[in-house]
Amino acid sequence: VLDRSGSMSDDVGNSMTRLDKAKQIIENYLKNEVPDGTLVGLVAFDDEPSLISPFQPVNDAYKATLRDDLDKITADGGTCFHPAIEMAITNKDLINNVTEAGTILFVTDGENNNYDRCKITDEIIVSAVTLQTRLVKTEIGVDVQDESIKELFSQTGGETVSIDSNLDVKKFQGVLDRVFQLCKCDEEGLQYSVSGRLRGDCQTVYNGGLWCYVEDLVSRGCSDLRDSMYAGRMWSYQACTEREKD
Repeated sequence: VLDRSGSMSDDVGNSMTRLDKAKQIIENYLKNEVPDGTLVGLVAFDDEPSLISPFQPVNDAYKATLRDDLDKITADGGTCFHPAIEMAITNKDLINNVTEAGTILFVTDGENNNYDRCKITDEIIVSAVTLQTRLVKTEIGVDVQDESIKELFSQTGGETVSIDSNLDVKKFQGVLDRVFQLCKCDEEGLQYSVSGRLRGDCQTVYNGGLWCYVEDLVSRGCSDLRDSMYAGRMWSYQACTEREKD
């Protein structure tokens, strides 16, 4: 769910606007966090929301279509949270009658312009909880203080990541990894040495399988986690299998 309001045209440096940064965030999400076959849709909003792309299973062709759709979005108008969140969560006709929601990546730079009309209602919060929807609120250059959306995030176990003019990809990736409970190897390629030989990082075999250390943020996504006696970390065979798929 992408904010396309007028303030998203503000410059953030390096010849980029807030909207450019938001598009970069979404493209990074599609590239790194969304396995083929996952249902993905796109809603953009200002004073009113628009369904840009209905839920469809992701593949390379659809990712290219989404990138083209993103390129066409321009910044104008006010900011109204409620209709956009409502469209993403409850409007089944627009999202091809999908009956279960998953995670909403909500990218914005500001507050509701018209609080009464745009406040997230209790009904939307109940719908989000019922459908087990989690929200990742990505704030670009601001700290969003709207109490209604804070309540929505509180009730759904949502996550917030703040992005300044320099997109910290690793920080952003870590939040998404935690939300999606992925199983991924430590990005630093952590290894330890035994008799001069480095072990770990899917380079060596232990009890018949390649293994690696995993990040604490993503550990919930690995079904075979084991405690390590060497690095005070956890390790997994599954993470190496997932890396091989990628």
